[in-house]
Amino acid sequence: MPVKSAKSKSPASKSRPAPERDVAPAKVVKIGKRLEAVAREIKDADEFVEHVAGLAKRYRREQALRVGDAQAELRQSLRTFQKHASALAEWLQQANSGKANAIERKAFDALGTKLFGSPVLARPQSTQTLDWLTRAAQAADETIGEMKQGGPEDALRIAAEGLRATFEHHKLKLATGSDKKPGDAVRLLCAIAREAGETIEPPAAKAALRDGHRPAAAA
Repeated sequence: MPVKSAKSKSPASKSRPAPERDVAPAKVVKIGKRLEAVAREIKDADEFVEHVAGLAKRYRREQALRVGDAQAELRQSLRTFQKHASALAEWLQQANSGKANAIERKAFDALGTKLFGSPVLARPQSTQTLDWLTRAAQAADETIGEMKQGGPEDALRIAAEGLRATFEHHKLKLATGSDKKPGDAVRLLCAIAREAGETIEPPAAKAALRDGHRPAAAA
């Protein structure tokens, strides 16, 4: 009786890899084309570009923190006051000097009668209130425009520190150059700020790089 030969496994079945587990892809930090171009001019390496992208992200985060919720709420409150103060000033203007049949004037007369027994007695105070509201609305508008949005100093300083460490890690010379011909580190720091929507002049970037614990190398 013939002996049945055992079926041998094919080499393909032996080398078949185990099913791969689903692995979430690493998050890639986005970087603008202009910033990437500046970075690759300095060092055309993906790791270096990735580090620069991280610095730009940190700059934007610090920039947002500088504005902060409190500053935003304060500006919004001033806008609300300016809006209502302007509207009330306009209403009082119509009530005091508008046409005799103007609805604002009739409403004011009714209020004056309720408060003082006569609308005539209410007019001197309303004139003072109108003047105050007009000036206060203008002051609120000017305050909103002049309110410090948050200077770039903190974000620039943090980015400069990170850039110094990045240059050291990649064994790049931290030369700041001159005001007319900025060095690579200065150009890159200005580009990082520009990525966040801020314009930093080379002298400011140069000063930020030199103000760190490690002095910048001479150009």
